[in-house]
Amino acid sequence: MPRHNLIERMVDYFQAGGGLMAPLTALSLLMWTLAIVKGIRFLRARRREIAPGRCVDLFLDGDGGCGAGLAKWQWSILSQYMRERCEDPELNREMLGAIRGRQESLAMRHIGTILILAAVAPLLGLLGTVTGMITTFDVISEFGTGNARALASGISEALVTTQSGLVVAVPGLLLGVLLYCQAERMKRRMELFCIGLQEKTDIVSFGGGRA
Repeated sequence: MPRHNLIERMVDYFQAGGGLMAPLTALSLLMWTLAIVKGIRFLRARRREIAPGRCVDLFLDGDGGCGAGLAKWQWSILSQYMRERCEDPELNREMLGAIRGRQESLAMRHIGTILILAAVAPLLGLLGTVTGMITTFDVISEFGTGNARALASGISEALVTTQSGLVVAVPGLLLGVLLYCQAERMKRRMELFCIGLQEKTDIVSFGGGRA
C-alpha cells in the first residue's frame, strides 16, 4: 500500500508540473547516466593503474597490456609510444606529450555535457514557471478569481517545474564538479606516468637498436 501511494503521488506530481516535466525527466536521466558511467570508468581505471616501470616490464614480457591489469589509458599511451618512439629523446618527449593530450581529452569527455545539462535544468524550470503564470493569468482574465481550482493548477505548474529544475540542477552541478576534479587528478597522474615512462625507456635497451 505505501508503494502504491508513492506511485500515485509521483504521478500527481508529474501531472501538476505540466508538459515540461517530460523533458526535465529525460534531461535528468541522461545527466545521471553520463555521470554514473563516467564515475565507474574513473574508479575502474584508478584500481588498475600501476607504476610506469611495471608497465614497461609487462609490455616487454608480452603479457598483453590490458589483459595483464593495466588501466586503459596507460595501455593506450604505452602501446602507442612503444611503437612510435625513436632514438631522439626530444622527439620522443614531444610525441609522448601529444599522445598524453589525446588521453587527457578522453578523461574530460562528457563532463562538460553533464555541467551543461545541469545548467539547462533550472532554465526549463523557469520556462515552466512562466507558462504556469500565463495559465494562471488566462484563468483570471476569463473567470476572475472565483475559479480556485483552475488558479491552483496554473500556480502548481509554475512551482513544481521550478522545484524540479532545481532538484535536477543542484546534484548535477555537484556531480560535474566532482568528476571534473577526478579528471584533473587523472591528468596529473598521466603526466607523471609519461615522465616515468620516458625515463624507464631511456634506460632499457631494446633489441631493435632503440636506446
